[in-house]
Amino acid sequence: MKKTVAGTALFLVLMLAFAAAALAEGDVLYIDTENVYEGMAKSYAEGYVPTVSGGNAHFVLPLKSRDAAVTSITVTPVIDTGDASPFSYGNYEFNVAADAGGVFLIKLSLPLKANRVNGTYAVTFRARYTDSAGKAQTQEFPVYLTIKDGKDPNAAEPKDAAGALFIDSGTLYTGMAKTYAQGYMPLVKDGKAYLILPLFGDTYDGRVSVTLDLGATANSPFVYGNYAQTRSAWNSAFVFAFEIPLEKGSYNGSYPIVANAAYLDANGNPARQSFTVYVTITDGATPPDPNDIPKQEAEKPELFISNCVVDPGTVGGDSEFAVTLTIDNIGNLRARSVKLSWESSEAGILPADANNAMLLDNIASEESATASFKLKTTKDVLAGNRAFSVTLDYEDLYGGTYTSTRQFLVSVTQPVEISYDSISVAKSVTAGETFTLPANVFNVGKATLRNVTVTIEGAGLFPTSSVFLGDILPGEAGYGELKVFVGMLSMTEGYTDSYGQTWGRYIITYYDDADEEYVVSIDFTTEIKAPVIQTDTDKTEEEKPVVQWWVMVLVGFAVIAVLVTAIVMGKFVRGMRMR
Repeated sequence: MKKTVAGTALFLVLMLAFAAAALAEGDVLYIDTENVYEGMAKSYAEGYVPTVSGGNAHFVLPLKSRDAAVTSITVTPVIDTGDASPFSYGNYEFNVAADAGGVFLIKLSLPLKANRVNGTYAVTFRARYTDSAGKAQTQEFPVYLTIKDGKDPNAAEPKDAAGALFIDSGTLYTGMAKTYAQGYMPLVKDGKAYLILPLFGDTYDGRVSVTLDLGATANSPFVYGNYAQTRSAWNSAFVFAFEIPLEKGSYNGSYPIVANAAYLDANGNPARQSFTVYVTITDGATPPDPNDIPKQEAEKPELFISNCVVDPGTVGGDSEFAVTLTIDNIGNLRARSVKLSWESSEAGILPADANNAMLLDNIASEESATASFKLKTTKDVLAGNRAFSVTLDYEDLYGGTYTSTRQFLVSVTQPVEISYDSISVAKSVTAGETFTLPANVFNVGKATLRNVTVTIEGAGLFPTSSVFLGDILPGEAGYGELKVFVGMLSMTEGYTDSYGQTWGRYIITYYDDADEEYVVSIDFTTEIKAPVIQTDTDKTEEEKPVVQWWVMVLVGFAVIAVLVTAIVMGKFVRGMRMR
């Protein structure tokens, strides 16, 4: 506590010393140290400190003049923007006029770096003005900012784990034509790339998060967005399935995607690993020949959407969302008759109004414009990243027409909904037998069912294995069969009787896109009976020969044949004697 008080006192002394000895050619301006102004919790005499909020540092510097002729000053903040600085950029200059009280109230908000380091940093406010004698003067006023919400400068940098995860190269998962060992390639179909990444290994909490890095935007075939998933382990496997829209007119070739995995290792320490998977496009355009002689650039307007903000970033079904665009003219001519239109090829994404286009003002070269519009989702929209497109049509001074289209993504969430085939368990089953139950699950919602598993539990009932149906897309079904071995009640902990009534539970487990678990449980009862054991008497009875009816018929025919033969032979012998 004493160190803190001493440090604060020293800081105040330094602040006052700097204020009193401001580097200057003149001394007309001075800091108003007594009064508290808007944005200040304390006066400079009480120890004013700039505040930090919303990723910005907020400075307030009230100056007064001893020369009544000085009514306006030019302020240039001197800001260090090096690697060790917390400030993002520092190219500022502005004019400040004295208010009715003769105060030059300087206010400045500086963006801060996300990876800023805790510490104290100076921003020097350089003020230039002309005094009553007509002489140009310059004074400097350093103001100190204390960063407390950044990284500890003494903290050790986290190191990557030694590689607790690895790609399961020997198993063929849903959506894969080959295993990784056989040369797996992501499927490219209908303007989308489907990437399956099965990771194997042990983590501290049984979870792994993966974020995709699509690389540089230049000549990239991918529609950029935030692609991230978190998965729980199923039999120690973390199976990630990504659906990445492709830009129209993508060039043929192989493009790397880096999957950055973050997790807690077996000791609970943060760990990171990266896995590179290549997406090969064969149905796109032929890339340009690098040996072609470049053509001379023609003078033309070129509009480029440099920023797109979707608010809110995540929407549900039957909702509206706003889109705000920043449009830059990076060409060398003014863009005229600019028309902005928007649409979506996705089912369930529609313009919020009947009109899906607007006219914008002309945009001069190297200037920008902003535009906003609204889209809406229907109640039947599918969950996931859904694309919408924005088209700019414009002209140049000479009547030339131009069109550019870009796609953007909005994240849609929908509740998961399932249906399933009913089950019927016999009133009684015999120990030692095996019976089957259907494991058929239907996705009747608009969001994908993740990692669907069906199993059974109950005293004396033992599934030969759980049925893993994997991911089930909206409108599709997973089919399986659950085999259950009937044992004795006493084979389950807590039971002493071998046979009798038992209570079972048929369980369906699945997850949504946010990795939240859902469980459907169906209770049933049945009676486990002892197996029937055959006695010796039963065996003797079974061993007695059984004369079949057709055997008796054959014997009868044989007897008749013998009698007929005897009669014929008798007549023949008598005839011979008479001769």
